[in-house]
Amino acid sequence: MPDLRVLQVLEALEGGAARHLVDLVRTAEGVEHHVAIPSERVGGLTDRAAAGHMIAAGAVVHIIEMRRSPPRNAAALASLLALVHRIRPVLVHGHSSVGGALGRMAGATTRCPRVYTPHGLAQGRAAQAVERALGPLTDRMIAISESEADLVLARRLVPARRLVTIPNGIEVEGWVPPPATPDLRALLGIGPDAPLLGTISRLVPQKAPDRFTRLAATVLTARPDAHAVLIGDGPLRNAVAPARLPAAVVDRFHHLPTLAEAGATLGQLDVFVLTSRFEGCPYSALEAMRAGTPVVLTDVVGNREVVADGRGGCLVPEDDGMAMAAVVLELLADDSGRQALGATARDHVRRFDVGAMGRAVASLYAELT
Repeated sequence: MPDLRVLQVLEALEGGAARHLVDLVRTAEGVEHHVAIPSERVGGLTDRAAAGHMIAAGAVVHIIEMRRSPPRNAAALASLLALVHRIRPVLVHGHSSVGGALGRMAGATTRCPRVYTPHGLAQGRAAQAVERALGPLTDRMIAISESEADLVLARRLVPARRLVTIPNGIEVEGWVPPPATPDLRALLGIGPDAPLLGTISRLVPQKAPDRFTRLAATVLTARPDAHAVLIGDGPLRNAVAPARLPAAVVDRFHHLPTLAEAGATLGQLDVFVLTSRFEGCPYSALEAMRAGTPVVLTDVVGNREVVADGRGGCLVPEDDGMAMAAVVLELLADDSGRQALGATARDHVRRFDVGAMGRAVASLYAELT
């Protein structure tokens, strides 16, 4: 039996969505993947390695110059329509808000099944209205966490019968850091025993980098021996500028806009934090847990399942920065407790397996076709 020809559509060629699509191409067997992506993400950062990884995994990549602004996507929709009619996929799968909208509209012209994965539902009334309007064009919506699924149902975007939850996954069994993994403390010029708090985060409103800066200032003031590092870049880079920090802690706050194999360094942190306003299913937290690093996350959609029932980390109310700082300081002060929590994290994260994710999506495709 020939492989199912599926068209994947992604405008958000950065962060977790790009990584998810690479993993999907790599692990969803029995699928002939055609991927429509822009050459760059205008108005955001671009994962320039993603297209090469998709091709190496066996995908056929098509460049469609999509934009984040809907009025500018008429040409992109026309190009997608032409692509759909040329390659005749049996199913179209759109990713994130723009790719999801364009993919579903293009796929509707051939009446083939249409799948949509939001990768973190966009906020705001206008975005919700668009999602609700596109609901009738959605044969299946994939939530990547149970709390995201709950939000889909609460907003009445699709009926429960057309909603499925398939969490993100990472390599878990037998994973070891790649040989090229940098020594984070040596790179930052700090001692091997210095307490180190950190995060990997795009500097965008969703990730609330200003919250991380305030958290770091509080923790570093209370612990003069500690350091903090933020790995990531984006339009809100001023939120982590030295001027935002007390003079006494500036030298102990480190910003690395880029770092190769950043996820593999998370085992070198003492505590990992996410200060996000919302998530889908954050890879960076999963990678930290895989390395045995305790995580402290805001109690928001997408984060809740990662440390369900306190397994491997802590949830803190989103708007309570002082509570998050208190939890971080408590962990830094308790070596044995921190190590025990890290061991629990390493065990709990096994349920987020990338192979299982790929098999579940491939099974969904087969069911719809």
